[in-house]
Amino acid sequence: MPRYINLANVQQFTAVQLTSDPGYIGGPEVIQGVARIYLHWALGDGKAALNVLHGRYTGTFAGTPTQATAMLTALTSGTQWTALASFLAPTMALNQVWIQDVGVAQQPIIVSTTGGSNGTSTGTELPNEVAVVITLRTGGIGRENRGRMFIPGWATTSLATGNVVAAAAVTALQNWAGNISGILSAQGYQWGVGHRARAAYTGITGTEHPAREAGLVPIQTVLVRDNHWDSQRRRGLR
Repeated sequence: MPRYINLANVQQFTAVQLTSDPGYIGGPEVIQGVARIYLHWALGDGKAALNVLHGRYTGTFAGTPTQATAMLTALTSGTQWTALASFLAPTMALNQVWIQDVGVAQQPIIVSTTGGSNGTSTGTELPNEVAVVITLRTGGIGRENRGRMFIPGWATTSLATGNVVAAAAVTALQNWAGNISGILSAQGYQWGVGHRARAAYTGITGTEHPAREAGLVPIQTVLVRDNHWDSQRRRGLR
């Protein structure tokens, strides 16, 4: 015997776009007293990958090509870079550092003026989307107060048994990443997680989220959490 549903007991379903940000405010990113600092990786097939960092400066923005070049030089020299580069393919390079003031909308990008440094591994470059993640933690809680950097360009010599990242490669990346805060600080920037301004909104569970002003939360801990390969899929092979 067929079953029937009383339509009086049916509630209309409202579609929810789970991938959208209800508090997102359109337009260019503006965070007073903050600059974006881009690490530009040139990959073996001619494509590029970018890590986008945020740094707070004091007073008037004073970014210059000389400043960007000093960051690049510090990131690609010394024992920590030498150890990391030995696991990166020679067909890729940490090629440039860019700086852009986001204290004011739509400012030009300042580019380093000298060449970067290639990997020195004897291995073959892994596919573009294969990366190792550096986790960035602040004193705050929740996803908005954490960050991640996807480091590309690894060589086959960084593979260990079980298709995990070799322990020495994990250590090399951890040590190199631990220098970033000091490198930025030497050029007048406090590294942090940048926050765009957000409008107040009600979450899908009914939680009220207040408006948030644009700002920056200082990074306190930088770590490579595990030896698993990660994927930044938008950089994949298409």
